[in-house]
Amino acid sequence: MDAILLATVLALPSGVPAIIGFYLVYGLLAQVPGASPSSEAGWMACTSAGACHGWSVGGPAPWFTHATDVVGLVALTFAAVVNVLVVRMLMARRRSPVQAPRAGGR
Repeated sequence: MDAILLATVLALPSGVPAIIGFYLVYGLLAQVPGASPSSEAGWMACTSAGACHGWSVGGPAPWFTHATDVVGLVALTFAAVVNVLVVRMLMARRRSPVQAPRAGGR
């Protein structure tokens, strides 16, 4: 989760709406049955040789984890692209002299 917040800060100011959209989509995907259960349980046992065996149930579904990663990546990439477009637009506006309309309509 720290990477998402760091990417949001780097994508400011467009990162704020992007992260809000990410969490809205995350919440909607979490409503799908089996996507992200509210509890997780399991066990793990290791031998002295370092071989470990165990099981767990109740973790997030793999599709849910991958889908939310992709949504976060797309949202923050879009925010960064919007920032670049806004900066280019502002720079172009600064370069070109703005001509005020003449009085009298001519």
